[in-house]
Amino acid sequence: MKITVIHGQGHKGVTYALTHALLDRLAEGRECSVREFFLPKDGPGFCVGCNNCFLKGEEYCPAAEKVRPVAEAMDWADVILLDSPNYVLEMSGSMKNLLDHFAYRWVTHRPSGAMYRKVGVALSSSAGAPATGVVKSMARQLKWMGCPKVYLVPFICNALGVNDLSDKKRAEMARRTERAARRVLKRAEKPRASLRAKLFFMIFRKMQSAPAAAWNPKDRDWWAEQGWTKGARPWKDAATKT
Repeated sequence: MKITVIHGQGHKGVTYALTHALLDRLAEGRECSVREFFLPKDGPGFCVGCNNCFLKGEEYCPAAEKVRPVAEAMDWADVILLDSPNYVLEMSGSMKNLLDHFAYRWVTHRPSGAMYRKVGVALSSSAGAPATGVVKSMARQLKWMGCPKVYLVPFICNALGVNDLSDKKRAEMARRTERAARRVLKRAEKPRASLRAKLFFMIFRKMQSAPAAAWNPKDRDWWAEQGWTKGARPWKDAATKT
């Protein structure tokens, strides 16, 4: 199993521990290859809104050198994990910034066909406030990139650090990650596109096939090159270009 992890923070706190508890369970009894990225160190600078990724190609992004390795790791993986502590009821700024750079990969523009057979997980810990909104926000980003299933692992830890976790909270972390691992492994055995992912694809396929799509030849040509404006579908074609 190939796993790409994108940490929305550089320190190894409770969220990091939550993610690695899940990784440990995913690796039990099986061979796993893991690629990890720590933000902001491994991420790009702020998106400047130049629109180069949309109109000319992602290689023209001023931060392409930093964005490309993460995008390639996502296409390589079977499972994609996004994690972030709960920062004022949202993901970290560095995670949001990275995902801003992936707007060109949304199904509205040039989605990677490989994403339609991935399994995603969004994880977040919080000292006290609900972390549900954070994981939903990160999951939304993966779904708009075509990922058909994203599991949510929010965790209220009632602690400011790993060393402050109570035995009760450590046991809860173990239960949550064990349950998530079972679901991820079951889905990864038979990856499939969801009805939602297929519906979104068909809506934007129609848009990219219409004369109005001529406003952005880069997107329109991408869909045509994949064969998606005709009979090809990314969830059926294992050899889809990425």
